[in-house]
Formats: sequence, structure tokens, C-alpha cells
Amino acid sequence: MPTVADALAGARYQAPAPSEKKSVLIAGAAGRLGERILTRVLGAPDYHRIYVLAEDAMPSTEAKLSALRQSEWVSKIDHVIAVISEHGNKPALFAHNRTDVFSALTTEQVVPLALQAKSLGVSRFMLVTPTNILSQPSAVYAQLANLTEAELHRIGFDSLLLVRPSDHETRQRQKALPTRLLSFLIDIITGLMAGNKHTPLSIENTARAAVRAMQDSTPGLSILEPDRLHQLINS
Repeated sequence: MPTVADALAGARYQAPAPSEKKSVLIAGAAGRLGERILTRVLGAPDYHRIYVLAEDAMPSTEAKLSALRQSEWVSKIDHVIAVISEHGNKPALFAHNRTDVFSALTTEQVVPLALQAKSLGVSRFMLVTPTNILSQPSAVYAQLANLTEAELHRIGFDSLLLVRPSDHETRQRQKALPTRLLSFLIDIITGLMAGNKHTPLSIENTARAAVRAMQDSTPGLSILEPDRLHQLINS
């Protein structure tokens, strides 16, 4: 059975036809979380057209999926999901893209993407910021919280969703097995003592919650941290 990456091989952008169903563009699908969100969106009946930013425009064996360069995006798309790379702004030498056909998304690219989205009539914008909530905020998170998120709010989307999950699972994969097992026990104890606010979600559950939040969002600003994401996957 072909994967999402296999399905993509070079589509030209087509503006969505009028429909009660929505169209969505995903930026940052090169990483593990971004790819899982894309897979979840593909299974969501709410979206009749799905676009993903890539280095090259590609057609797809998936009827409703197309990939395009950001410079080729010139027509209205209803919703945008922007997923910051789990590796922040580290050079490509140290980063690992889940699949090379998709584009990664850095912190510096978020606001230009949002301005383009607003100019093309996007009504709903989601920023997903993988962040280690179990330690002091990193420089990347501080930049997002203090600058990027505030700028997104000023742009004035009908609905702005700021999703702040943990990058815990991604970091754990880089550790040796004994350390991962110890961290797993610590996670269980932390969850029992502190509740969902400090209980990490898996990448799969983060993707589920993010797509659910996008579909159910209401006008205005919504900030979704792990406790709210846990509620979404359990509701």
C-alpha cells in the first residue's frame, strides 16, 4: 500500500472548487509530527482538497492531495496548519527530515507564511510548536511565545490556534534504551502527581488532537497546551 510520500510525485496547484467542505494547506510536513498531521488530515472527511508545501510541485495518486511550492500558492485555501520543525533552527546537517519531498518550516518562515495566508483569504490558521514542557523554555520557544505568536495575533485571522505540545517523544528516540525506560517511569510518576498539564503526548496523539482542534475551532484565539490536547483525544 503506498505511503503519503509515495503518493506524491509532482502536482500542479489547482484552486479549490466552491464547496461546503474545506481546503487545507500543511506547512512543515517534513518532520515526524508534520507528516502524522498530514496523514490525519488525509483521513478527515471535512477536507475535500489538501495541499502540502514541498520543494517541488508534485501530482499525487491521492485524489484530494497535491504538493506545491509556496511561491505557487496564489489562490484561496480555507485553513492552514503550520508545524515548526522539531529540530528548531538547527542546520540541516543535524536535522532529519521524515521525507525529503516535503518542506520543513523554521521559526523565521512562520510570519511570512501567515501574511501570505491572510492575503489569500485564509480564515483559520494553526501554529504547532513542539516544545519541551518539562524543562525551562528554549530560546526557540521564547522567540515563538514572545514574538511570533504575538505577530500572528495581530495579523487578524478569524480563528488562530496556537498548539503547544511537547517534543518529548522525538527527544526520547535519541536516547539509549535504559535512559528511555527510566524516562518512561518518570513520565508516569509526573502524570500521576501533576496531571495532564505535564504529561507528554505521543506524536500520534498530538496529531489527532491538533486535527480535531482545527476542525472544531471557534472564532478568536485558542491556546492548546497538553492538558487541553489530552481532553481532545479523550472526548
